[in-house]
Order: sequence, then C-alpha cells, then structure tokens
Amino acid sequence: MQEVVQYSEWIIPVPLLIAIAWVRFNSPPTNRSGTTFALFSIGLTIYCLLIAVLWLLVIIAVSQGSIGFDKLSLALGSANPQAQGEFAQYTPLVAALMMVAATHVSWVRRIDNTARAFCIALAAIPREADRLALELAQTADFRPRSERLRNKVGEVIRHEIAAQALSFEPDGSPAARFTRAVALYWMFVGPNSNAAPNEVATGNRAAYARIMQLGEATVVRLAARYDELMEAGLAYFTAANPAKELKQALNRSIGEVTLLTCSLIARYVLCSNATESKRRQRLSAMGFDATGAIWTFGADQWVSTILGVIVLSAAMMAIMPGTLPLSADHILRISVMFGLSIGFAVIGGVWVAQRFLERQHGETSVHPPIAELTLAALIVAGLSAGLRIATRLVPALIQGSSSALPDAVSQFLERWPGIIIPFTCTVSLGMLCAYPGTRPWSQLRVAAVGALANGLAFIATAPLIGRLLSDEVLAQYYKPQAHARVLIVIYTGLIGAAIGAMVLWQFKRSERARLADAVHAAEAARAGVPGLAALKPPEGLDPAAPSRTGLAAQAYGGYSYEKVRDLVGTYVCFRPAFTAPDVISSYLIDLHWDKETSCLTFDEQDREDVAHTQRGRVYMPEGRPFMSFVTVEGGGIRLVTVSLPSKGESARGLIMTLSNPSGMQFTPASAPIVLRRVTEKKAPLGFIRADAPEYESYRQELAAVVPAFGLFAGTPRPARLSLVR
Repeated sequence: MQEVVQYSEWIIPVPLLIAIAWVRFNSPPTNRSGTTFALFSIGLTIYCLLIAVLWLLVIIAVSQGSIGFDKLSLALGSANPQAQGEFAQYTPLVAALMMVAATHVSWVRRIDNTARAFCIALAAIPREADRLALELAQTADFRPRSERLRNKVGEVIRHEIAAQALSFEPDGSPAARFTRAVALYWMFVGPNSNAAPNEVATGNRAAYARIMQLGEATVVRLAARYDELMEAGLAYFTAANPAKELKQALNRSIGEVTLLTCSLIARYVLCSNATESKRRQRLSAMGFDATGAIWTFGADQWVSTILGVIVLSAAMMAIMPGTLPLSADHILRISVMFGLSIGFAVIGGVWVAQRFLERQHGETSVHPPIAELTLAALIVAGLSAGLRIATRLVPALIQGSSSALPDAVSQFLERWPGIIIPFTCTVSLGMLCAYPGTRPWSQLRVAAVGALANGLAFIATAPLIGRLLSDEVLAQYYKPQAHARVLIVIYTGLIGAAIGAMVLWQFKRSERARLADAVHAAEAARAGVPGLAALKPPEGLDPAAPSRTGLAAQAYGGYSYEKVRDLVGTYVCFRPAFTAPDVISSYLIDLHWDKETSCLTFDEQDREDVAHTQRGRVYMPEGRPFMSFVTVEGGGIRLVTVSLPSKGESARGLIMTLSNPSGMQFTPASAPIVLRRVTEKKAPLGFIRADAPEYESYRQELAAVVPAFGLFAGTPRPARLSLVR
C-alpha cells in the first residue's frame, strides 16, 4: 500500500501539469484552429517537456536544496529520518503545486510567456492558418457545388445588383470575381447571419460554432465589408461606363470580403481535420480546387521509421553474435531510446531537405544546405542527450534516490559518444533526400542508394564512437573474446543501411506523389477541366502513324508534315466573349508538329480565363480548305473549324463549345473566330473592350467571317396562312 501511495505522488501531478500546459498553450483558444494538428501537437509536446524539466528542477530543489524538506524538518525540531522520509514522498506533488502557484508571480509569468511564445512559433500559430487563408483567397479555384448555394447567389446578385454582375465562370472578369466573393460569403457566413441551413457545417457543427464564436470580431467586420461590397457592386455594374475609381473600390471590397471569409474557412478546416488528406477532402467538398501539391514526410512515415528502428535494434541486440545476453526490459529501454533518437534525426534531416528543395524549385544547386543541416544535427544531438538523461533520471526519482541527477549525468558522460549517431544520421539523411531523393530514378533504386550511402556514413562514424567509448562500457554489452569495436562498425553499418533504405523509400514515394499532383494541377489549369490528365487519343479513332513516316493517321486527314509545315507557328486567336458580346476575348494558339503522334497539335496560351485553356489535335480533311481544332476529354468536345490561311491572310471560321452565362446550367454556344499569325508586332491579349486600340480591327475581321467562312442558319419563318373566301 505504501508503494502505491508513493507512486501516486508521481502519477497525480503528471495529468495535472499536462492539463495546465494544454490550457495555457491553447490560450487564446484560437491556437488550435490556427495551425495543423501535427504542428499543434509538436508545439504542445515541447512546451510540456519544458514544464517537465522545470518540474524536475523544482523537485530537486525541494528535496535537496536550501528549501528542501530536510531543512524544514530541522526547523521544526524534528531530525527523525522516518519523518523526513514521510515528507519526501510528497515532493513531486508539492513541486507541481508550487509551479501552479508561481505562475501568479510576475517574473515567473514572463518566463512562462516567453517559453510559450517560442513553442507557439514552432507550431506555426497562426501562420499556418494565414497561409491557408491566402492560398484559398488568391490562388485556389472556387466553384460552388451546391445547387442551393448557386441559386441563392444568383438570386442575391440579380435582385440586388444586376444580371450582368453574375458569372460563375473563373475567367478573371469583375463579374466572376464579384460572384466568387458573394458565393464565399453565403457559403460560410451568410447562413449564420440569417439562421439559414448551413451545408458546410453539417459535418462538424461544433467546430463551426466554435470558430464563429472565437472569430466574432472578424464576423462583424466581414458583415460590414459585405455591405460595402454590395454597394460597390451596384455602383460599378449599373454604370454605363464605370470610372476607374468605381473599379478600384470594387476590387478593394472583393479582396477584403474574400480574405476575411477565407480566414474563417481556413481556421474551420484546420480545427475540423487533423490530416492533410482530410483537409483536402473538406475543401474539395466546399468547392475549392484542392489539387495543391503534397509536400510532406508525414507522421505515419516518421512513426513507421521509429518502429522499424526499434524492432531492428532490439533484434540485433538479442540474436547477433558477440553480444552479451541482456534482459528484455533492458533491450526494450535501449531500443526505444535509440529509435526516438533516430526519429529526431529523420525529422531534422527531412525537414531541412524539404525547405532546401522548396527554395530551389527543383533546380540543381551546387551549394548544399550544410549550415542548416549542422544546426539541425546539433538540435537533434541535444534532444538525444536530454532523452538519455531523462530515461535514467525519472526512474531514479520515482524510486526516491537522493543521487538521481548526479548518477544520470555521470552515466550519460560515460556513454555520450552515442549521440554522434543521430548527429550523423541527420546530416546524411538531409543530403540524401535533397539530392538522390529527387533524382528521376525508381523508388527501389533510390532506396538502394540511400541504404548504401547512409550505411557508409554510419560505418565512417562507428570507429570514432568505438574509440571514444571506454572498455568498461563495451564490456557491459559485448563478450570478452569478441572484437567489440569491429562489431560496432558492422552493426552500426547494418542499422544505418536499413534506416537509409526506409527513409529514402518513403521520401521518394512522397516526392513522386508531390510531382504527380503538381503535374495534375498544371494540366487542369491548362485544360480547364477538373481532374484532367495528360492528353489522350480521342476515343474510337485510328492510332497515329509512326512518327518516322511523317504522315498523320487517316483519322486526322492523312496529311504529311511537308504539307502543313507552313502552318506551324503562333497565332493570336480572337472571338466574341459569350457572357458579354461587346467584349472580344483574345489569346494565343501555338500550332506545332507532334513527333510522337505524328500530327499537328495546338496549345492555347495567355488566356485571361486561364481555367478554360484548351489543347488538342488538328484534323484536316483532304480536298477541303478547312481545318478543325478538336479537344476531346471526359466526354466533352470543343470544336474550332477555320479556313486554311493563305499567305498574309487570317484563318476564319466558327467555334462550337459550351457556355454557362447564367451560372446555373450549360448551354451550347457558337461564335465567329479568327486566327491571325503573330508577327513582330505584339498583339493585345485578354478581354478587349471598345476603348482598346485594336478593338475595331478585331471586330471588322470577326464581321467578315459570315457568310464566307461561317454560316448561322436562322429559325424558319412561319408559313403564310391562306385566306378562306
């Protein structure tokens, strides 16, 4: 019973201190919603470790210092050792209570605030929320998925502003940006203001209510900015010729409403979902384009690496020849300590490598991040040293040892060369991830290179460790007749190879996922279709002829490269905008010969509405003076048929595609289109309005399309009724 009471004096303060650390670290309560769960946990863990270290120091001071219980017993006139022991067993609890009481002292509170601020900075609070908010506001494509939301936004804009202010197409026009801001507001904040059903909060109403409560000041400010946005929209879209000041006021209001709304959305997503994939799914369900690049060596990979190292090191200590038999708890303690040290090294090395690659943007650098890796390795070595001391100090304190700290420090000094391994591992893994980890090699090859290089790094370090360790320490783990220092080199090299293989295997997989996601996002931006992969041959058509023949497949017209080489080049393409007939949309089309498919292909470039950028192949029927630019993806077809341009002339014809001017449904749309070869003079691009210098030239060429190069058949007139006499 006495042992239970003694251990309870250590067990009770631990959850108490953790609870206090959680409350203080999450103060103000927006911290948890200001960063990812992983970063928040890391910051909280470090804050708890700082409190634990302070707690141990207070325990030492209370038990052995000038304010210790031994001095108190003497002051009370009781030098009975039994009485001192009864006092001493309450040391951990008294130390915890002293720490709680000390937070009311001003200078102690300042120290605590400094430590907490340091840990909050490590956890990226609130920078992660601000970063996500800026990404959602400025770069992420947003298209409302809910028909209810689209109807609500359409009703608000048409009734309060004008129909021309409504556009769900992400073409960068004022109407599109205005509609996006209004849709964001009514998706997240509007239902809360008028007690309407909120589809966003269905999955986690508690988190939504918490964010709206904590961000009450932001919500109030956002409501005022929304009113200003509607006033600015009414002034701009109802003006016959909006002045520059009206446009500036509209842009300012759009930016403020969008950023404030996205800041609330970012905190809601971060508070609701702990993992990257779940956050992406939630954003995608809201209507955001969540195809951003994945750039992470996550907690799963880190934990699996630690577990692998623990199992491997335990197995080697248990079965490898030349080692002394150790007890199971001894093997487990050493294996866990070594695995956690390697875990620190993996975090440090991979983190530095990712930061280095992010700065380089995929470019090869001749200056490796030696300074950052060295700093990270020193931090890892310090954490490993603290871990080694703590694993000896805490059990001794629990047992009531009066020399716990000196014994733990003395034992660490005997075995301190062991921290060289995590130091070396940090530098080695950082260099391997930064260079071989990004090479265009297979995952197996990268893992093999990682195993070889990291194993050699460990082998190079092992002789130094063996030389620094005393014979007395080596005799505790190796048999007398064994060559202990040789075995250290062998076993260390094997463990290093295993660590390198595991880390590089997983890093390469995450790197491949990142690159695949980046390509996916780039292709989607070019083609304007969510989820678009690389261009595939249209369904049901003949395969392309081998490139060495220089002939296109019969499905494309069977034309040769020599026949169409004069068409290769860059053209400025212009046509009427579907949502605003008085505006001309102008962009570039690059026409080139694709050797792999052996046919002409086209790529649109520099479109103002970049989300609708197209690319595809050129069909040219023999004996007809027209060619067709065809995009086929996911069942959708866009067709541009224009004349074959003669020397110095433009190509003219018609475009057939889909448009959604109302934002509620798609409608087939057709318009005249002209392709003019780009000369030395730079053509104006974007949305060309009536006051632009090239507007009249573009308009006249478009007017010349019908009827020579395109025909719009009208609706038949009603039949004449015969008169009955």
